[in-house]
Amino acid sequence: MNRIQSSACITKMCRFALVFLILASFAASIAPARAIRRSGIPHLNNDRLGESLKRFRSLHRDATCVMRPTGGFDDKTFKTNWLRWVDCSVAKGNTFEGQELLAEAIPARRFGILGSFYKKKLVELSYTLSTPSIDELLQILNRKYRRASRITYDRAGHVDFVEWADRVASLDVEFVPIFAAIAKGDFLRIGEGQPSNALRIRTRLNNMPSSDP
Repeated sequence: MNRIQSSACITKMCRFALVFLILASFAASIAPARAIRRSGIPHLNNDRLGESLKRFRSLHRDATCVMRPTGGFDDKTFKTNWLRWVDCSVAKGNTFEGQELLAEAIPARRFGILGSFYKKKLVELSYTLSTPSIDELLQILNRKYRRASRITYDRAGHVDFVEWADRVASLDVEFVPIFAAIAKGDFLRIGEGQPSNALRIRTRLNNMPSSDP
């Protein structure tokens, strides 16, 4: 085999290797999306895990979105990583299964919808509701997802945490203490007064990405 033939073979092998790497990278990128679609944990209202930041903002026009601070960036990686983590909140204009958001019912408790995005894809979503009872919501969720994976009770024997989970994602319902948040000048003071209990429903991926770059 002369040098020209040898060089041609090497070129073909390099091209084949490049095509293989591109296809492998593409398959790896779409695998998580396929897994999310196959998950038994579907969506909360119109939002679904894996949806884009752009779609979320189109569904929630009043959403406030901020970039989550992360360390370790330099001038070369800033443009690539500056939207690695984004958190979006919505305080008004939404309900879940007829239940009002806490922020709408009690303006001093500024908790409503919170969505967390990794590389512009939704990986966690929660609703904080003003309802004082978990029972009505559980009846609805039990019809949708059947038997829960885990249930815990408080000292009085009342349900205080319920979780449905599969291999890809989980959905949980839990009572959480919420303190008042009061704006004073340029500062937001949290923790004044007695906390109130609110019901949080949350869906998230089981394998959450690291918050570090």
